Amino acid sequence: MVTEKDLGQLVLTRHNKKIYSKDGIITKVFDSKFYQASDVLKEAMNQEYAVESSLPAPHVDSVFMVGKNWAISSDEIKGKTLAKMMEEDPANKKKYIDKLVQIQISILSHLSDNLKLPKLKDKLNNYITDSGLDATTRYDLHVRLEKMPNHYKFCHGDLTPQNIIFEGDKAYVLDWAHATRGNASADAAMTYLMFTLEGDDKGASMYLKDFCKKSDTRPEYVQSWISVVSATKLCTISDPKQRELLMRNINVVEY
Repeated sequence: MVTEKDLGQLVLTRHNKKIYSKDGIITKVFDSKFYQASDVLKEAMNQEYAVESSLPAPHVDSVFMVGKNWAISSDEIKGKTLAKMMEEDPANKKKYIDKLVQIQISILSHLSDNLKLPKLKDKLNNYITDSGLDATTRYDLHVRLEKMPNHYKFCHGDLTPQNIIFEGDKAYVLDWAHATRGNASADAAMTYLMFTLEGDDKGASMYLKDFCKKSDTRPEYVQSWISVVSATKLCTISDPKQRELLMRNINVVEY
């Protein structure tokens, strides 16, 4: 039986997952108290489907159990995350956000009707149902979501500077757990939201302006998704200040 001691050096612990490195392989171990087997298998499938679609994702090596926990091992990408680059070189923040937007638009340029990827609306509707919001607010959000246009673009679902790593000049995108086929502006709204949840309003503003310019999208259209994507994060975020921000985003919208 594989144990965590067999996986090499522990390099990161985050969101009920442990990341190990050994011999060019990264292994992500998921705490079974928070992740079921189906969650892990879906993430591995999404990541390998991204590879098959010629997207910049690390190849999945294997999926296996470590004690009671499921794990995914992938090719190790050695380099700096975009978040680290921004931290070390804040004067050039705009340049790094531009790289993020270019990568995101490149991913979104891939259309997918492959049933391996869930529909974005289905996933968001499920999160709204489980959000803990009152029945009237949930109903309003469901209605708002259903009125949004249906698209079939390859959406990463959690594209942040932390999930982009550069190995030399080549960028790779990590964490494909939330990949779906859907509307590009919803994907952008989630990235914008993640900037604000980190308290980086300046970065959020830079990002939105750059994304809208490069994708020829009205900022108002991306912002129209903010209430919906904010509701979906209530299931996973416990920090009081971040939840307060999410509730403000939800409550300021006029239905």
